[in-house]
Amino acid sequence: MQPKQSDPHIKGTALESDDPGLDLPRYWRVLRKHIWVVTAVIAVGVTASVLYTMRQAKIYQASAGVVIDPQAPNAFGSKVQDVIQLGSGHYWSNQEYYNTQVEIMASYKLAKMTVTRNQLHLNPLLVAPQSPETRNKEQLIEVASSGFASRLSASQRRDSRIVEIFVRHPNPKFAIKLANWHLETYVAYVRNLRSKGAAQVVSQDLARELDTAVKGLAASEKKLHEFKNKHDMLSTSLEDKQSILARKMSRYTSAYTDARVKRLELAALRYRASRLKKEKILESPLFALSANNVIVGTLKDQYVRAKHKLEEHGEELGPRHPEYKRQKKKVDGLYAAIQREARRSLRELDERYFASLAIETQFGREVEKLKKEAIALGPLQAKYKELERTQKSDEASYALMVERSRTSERAKRNRATNVTSHNTARVAVLVHPRMRVNVAIGLMLSLMLGIALAFMLEYVDRTIKDVEDIDRVVGAPLLGVIPVIGDFGAGLEGMRDRDLYVSNNPNSSAAECCRSIRTNILFSTADRSMSTLTISSPRPREGKTTTTIYLGTTMAQSGQKVLIIDTDMRRPRLHKSMGVSRERGLTNLILGDTKVEDCIKTTDIPNLYVLPCGPQPPNPAELLLTNRFKEVLADLESRYDRILLDSPPILAVTDAVVLARLSDGVVMVAQAGKTLIDDASRATRQLRDVDAPILGVILNDIDLADRRYGYYYSAYRYGEDEAHMIDGSAEPESA
Repeated sequence: MQPKQSDPHIKGTALESDDPGLDLPRYWRVLRKHIWVVTAVIAVGVTASVLYTMRQAKIYQASAGVVIDPQAPNAFGSKVQDVIQLGSGHYWSNQEYYNTQVEIMASYKLAKMTVTRNQLHLNPLLVAPQSPETRNKEQLIEVASSGFASRLSASQRRDSRIVEIFVRHPNPKFAIKLANWHLETYVAYVRNLRSKGAAQVVSQDLARELDTAVKGLAASEKKLHEFKNKHDMLSTSLEDKQSILARKMSRYTSAYTDARVKRLELAALRYRASRLKKEKILESPLFALSANNVIVGTLKDQYVRAKHKLEEHGEELGPRHPEYKRQKKKVDGLYAAIQREARRSLRELDERYFASLAIETQFGREVEKLKKEAIALGPLQAKYKELERTQKSDEASYALMVERSRTSERAKRNRATNVTSHNTARVAVLVHPRMRVNVAIGLMLSLMLGIALAFMLEYVDRTIKDVEDIDRVVGAPLLGVIPVIGDFGAGLEGMRDRDLYVSNNPNSSAAECCRSIRTNILFSTADRSMSTLTISSPRPREGKTTTTIYLGTTMAQSGQKVLIIDTDMRRPRLHKSMGVSRERGLTNLILGDTKVEDCIKTTDIPNLYVLPCGPQPPNPAELLLTNRFKEVLADLESRYDRILLDSPPILAVTDAVVLARLSDGVVMVAQAGKTLIDDASRATRQLRDVDAPILGVILNDIDLADRRYGYYYSAYRYGEDEAHMIDGSAEPESA
């Protein structure tokens, strides 16, 4: 018999990817499970808060308020600004001013002023009585001021100009007096600061600054005048000189550019004319380059007519005729005149070129001269600007000091302040301890501590408890749960009563749960042959043998021919539960010294058969690896519809892994609250390492009253009601 191949549909994926996310139902179940811990911690926390509050000394708080305007009333018009900064009108500046006033109200300096004004260093409610030799007056004032400052605070009301002073003291009446006394001290401090304090100091400082400003302005004006006189700027300013120079430079630069362009034009004409000297005078375009081309044209016309007439005389009269000679002389004169005009045109071009060159040179000299003058004005301009800026700055400082001095003198005569009393302290309220606040804080802290403790207990408990643990650790479906049946006592009888409970109580919740498991197994294997199942658990004593018997019982009741084989050759107990002999069993079949019919045992349950372990061998794992065992298993599969292998624990020995490899599927049994998550994970890893097909997990010892298993509880109730409808003793359902 070949090892069974694993089914890819059976193999889960929870081990490969575990991303549960925020599982609120699971968190709620944890809190429900440990509700007694949370309740106990809350009870202790609230009780401790009440006791702590009752043991605390009572502290009362009195408050008095003042209205602070950003600026004091101004009786001298809107143009006179106060020299004492009381706020500028800008939101953030005003807020900064209010924060400053709050700090002043709660400062040690103002607290000391209140103590001194009201002789509080002699009041036993603020300073404990001391003998005269112990402390002098200054020391008592320091102690009283420190104590009062520690009880003092101030704050601005939101979105208002009201600032409140708070004083705390065990004596409520004395707290009211302290608040009112400190309010009076602050109002007097602001009034004194305006009339005698800051205003006087500011006035003296402004007088000194005004003298300095007068001397500085006189010195800067003198230096500026001397500079202007030295560089002839009294009548014409430096800016005017620069403007005139700039206009000259612009005009001469433009003229220089025009002269240069004209000179270049004449140079080109002169060059072309010099190239035309060797050409015949009558055919040369020389005269087209000069300005006297009109005269030359007239001469050329006359010359052509005279030449024509000379040719006529030559033909008619002959060259010796006097008329011919006069005409020839006239032609020669016209030709000579044309030559003279040509020479004059060349001289005219030369003169025009040299004249243009002289003009260009003269303009260039003027431009260079103006540039030198502009460069010379550069350092003068920098010095002039510096002296002018100094003079203007000293003049602005002088004007500011004059205005400030006048404003200071007027402000000294203004007795109005920006601080007015808003409300005096009348009652003192209890602020410490606050029973409701402390109890609420204790309740919240204890609630958080209780929740944290509940989750810590849940984290420390590393056992499998619910379906989520199975999905996350094993990666296989939950085939079903088996409820807690009860205590059957110790000994062989108690063990047999527990293992045969489903058979003896077919209408019980346990029987219904086992039938549900049987149905789930049948549905999960509907598309393939699943005749041999290995039933095991990670560790011993987790209910695998009992589960095997329950599962075999329900399968046999459905009409299938079921064989349970005790393959736990190290600690066999199937024969004890089923009440059969183990003299002959599986080991005998493997060794081949007996027949199958002699080893198979019948039971009181129809269609359920048992193959006990037989004599215990010294080497169980080697025996299961033999080919003989495969042959025996194949023979048994041909005789029975279902074969259930009661396997040893997976982590204890390797027998279970060998059996899982030879079977069609593995059912892992886990005991709720006992099977460790790490054990289940290692057992699953061992099975997957050999490609053993894991059908699913059966979770036993479950409390069906737990809502986590409400589905199974409902299924049980439904099956139970249906069974009671059939005369109260109906046969179990058939699959």
